Amino acid sequence: MLFQLVLTDRLKSHLQRVASEKDGDDQPVIHPASQPLMNRIPEYRKSSFADNKTIFHGRELRKIPKANGGMGFVLQLSYADEADVEELGQQSAGKGADGSWSGEAVDPQGWSAQEIATYDGWRGDSFRQWRNAKMYNDEGWDCVAEMNSEEMFGLNHRFYLHYDDRGRMWLSAEDGCEGTPSEGSGGLLGRLGGMLFGR
Repeated sequence: MLFQLVLTDRLKSHLQRVASEKDGDDQPVIHPASQPLMNRIPEYRKSSFADNKTIFHGRELRKIPKANGGMGFVLQLSYADEADVEELGQQSAGKGADGSWSGEAVDPQGWSAQEIATYDGWRGDSFRQWRNAKMYNDEGWDCVAEMNSEEMFGLNHRFYLHYDDRGRMWLSAEDGCEGTPSEGSGGLLGRLGGMLFGR
């Protein structure tokens, strides 16, 4: 399945600022091939925590008519509140959480307060809360205007970056679904654009 990767305006401006800084301390981390699943990265906790560096908030969105790749799929990465920290042993996220994150909804295109409070992305998709366009709009994201679809629906995920044994970079969701960028401008994948997500 091909997904178009979309960054929210706030995350894009944050990453542009980080890219221009000389020290590079806030650059996104690409984890080694020895950490092919999010639950293997250092200090992993089941919570809604994201820091725009090692872990990102995002959504898997479906039925987006103008998505590159022709399948109507978008992966949207958004900006997470950097002001707050994760606390261990505090359960304020969804089922099975072993930590809490006190961050707020600070990206108007990103996760809502409801998505933060109920996040449980370590569970299978069929057990989780999928949102339709009305739910997104009720929670504060004008997704119909932005994505041009009243039929859209989606699911929030946390994402991270890692390499594989061949040195390729992968964008992976907490539940293990992942994809690697399509190869350049040549071949079928290059002509379609977007990102190959899933294997």
